Order: sequence, then C-alpha cells, then structure tokens
Amino acid sequence: MYVSVFGGANWLNDSSANHTEDTVPSNTDSYRWNTDADTGFVLGGAIGTHLDKWQKGLRVELEASYRRNDVGGGWTLAEDNSSTINTGAIDANMSTFAIMANVWYEHDMGWKIRPYIGGGAGWGRAHFDGALTSGFTSGGEGANGDTTFDVSNDGFAWQLGAGFNYEASPGVDVGLGYRYFSGPDFIEPFEVAASGPSSESFGRVENRNHSVMVNLTVDIN
Repeated sequence: MYVSVFGGANWLNDSSANHTEDTVPSNTDSYRWNTDADTGFVLGGAIGTHLDKWQKGLRVELEASYRRNDVGGGWTLAEDNSSTINTGAIDANMSTFAIMANVWYEHDMGWKIRPYIGGGAGWGRAHFDGALTSGFTSGGEGANGDTTFDVSNDGFAWQLGAGFNYEASPGVDVGLGYRYFSGPDFIEPFEVAASGPSSESFGRVENRNHSVMVNLTVDIN
C-alpha cells in the first residue's frame, strides 16, 4: 500500500448566461452575466494499493481533495420599457471538496521516471458565495445595495489525469500531474439587484477545473 499527498494550482472555467424575458406585451427584460475566475489552488491526499498481481503498473486509491478559486466577473439587467440599465461586478469564491475512487495505470519503462494515466469518479460538495455590486449606468432613480448569495450543491464528480512519478529513493516517489476535474454545477445562483424587487438570473455556473500539481508518494508496507 501507499499514501500520497499533493498540491498545486487550479484553474476554474469561466461561465456566462444571456436570458431575455417578456414581462408584458412589447416589453422585454434582458439578464446577462459572466464569471471570470482567478487562479486558485488544490490540496489533497490519497491512500491506495498496487495491483501488480493482476496487472503490472495498475493501482487503485481513495482520494480526498479541496479546490478553491476567487471568482470575479460582471452582470447586467436591461429593462426595455424604461431603457434602464443596471450593471455591476461579481465578487465571489467557489470551493469544492471531493472524495474520489481512482484507477491509475503506470508504465514501467525500466527508468526511474514512470508515466501514468487514469481517472476516477465519486462525490463532491461545492460552495459558491459572494456578492453582486450594483449601480445604474443610465436612467433609473437609484440602485439597491449589494446582493449577496451563498449556495451549496453536492453530487457526482469525476476526473481524468496523467503525469509521471520519479523514484527519489526506494519506496518514495515525487511526481508532477495534470487533472481535469468536473464537480457539481450551480443553476441560477444569482439574484440581480434592480431598482424594484430582485429578479432571478438564469443560467449555470459550471464547475470545470484544470489542475497542475506536485505529489509525494510513500510506500507503507
């Protein structure tokens, strides 16, 4: 068996939505928003075992990981009947905790460097919280204060990955790897602050991640 710890940089994909709604005849409201995530981080660990008795280079493991990114962006609400435009910024963060069952195949070429590929599936819980600042750019009598949101979602998560491990000493490996991780999304997480009652935004904030990490793996038997 072995234990592994890892950490590195995480890039969260941007999301956007554009929705129009006919509120009354000849009147159309338009809601638009986009997210722009900063580079974040990923940390985690795993415990696993080699299955060389069945297939040389095959291993399975149970992994726990945590990702976090600051999220910016902007939103716009256009009210057709009054030509009022309310716009603002998004100031938020998204994090995901996941437990994954992984399968990796490591190719032994007779060198100390051994490349691997594989992937996994499991459960993730994502948290998305922050605020939408608001302020009219034209028309209107004024804007509401910032609109805060705090939502969570859990469900299926999966990942694919590749990388290589280097045998630093017998039973101790260091490595570099890439992961594409997909966690639970958020549907309609925003409420846009308008001059009247809040209006619900439409769209999906996707939880798609690209991670580059370093790892330390130690045999424990």
